[in-house]
Amino acid sequence: MKILPVKIVLTIGLFMSICSVSFAQKDNSDDPEKVLQLFVTEYNADPHRFFDSRIPKDFRYTNAEGLFSFRESVVKGAEGRSSTNSEVSNLKFFKSGDLIVASGIHTFGGNPVAFTYTLQKQNGKWMFAASHHTAQKAQK
Repeated sequence: MKILPVKIVLTIGLFMSICSVSFAQKDNSDDPEKVLQLFVTEYNADPHRFFDSRIPKDFRYTNAEGLFSFRESVVKGAEGRSSTNSEVSNLKFFKSGDLIVASGIHTFGGNPVAFTYTLQKQNGKWMFAASHHTAQKAQK
């Protein structure tokens, strides 16, 4: 049996620990901006997968037209949707323990909506507890 040189073992060990720490912290960040950016990144990559994995059974959503929906219709409505390109801006956060309330502007395909998102950490994972969109009107 051949013994690996100490430098190689240390390098492999260091690489593995860095990878495991970075992957482990990805969803465990309590920084509201990082949590929201993680959500936007996941949503943009695969909207259906995002909704299916990030919204709990008691999720509520109000769209910009005032239509109120629950988890089932939101997940079903995202079926077959491919990746998208959306972005958030004008952000404001309120955080208390395992609850984050984020507000700002979420732009989907050039169409901005004002949003209020409620994020809640459940069993160590941040979930999208509630979402409210309001249509934007041109300012005079």
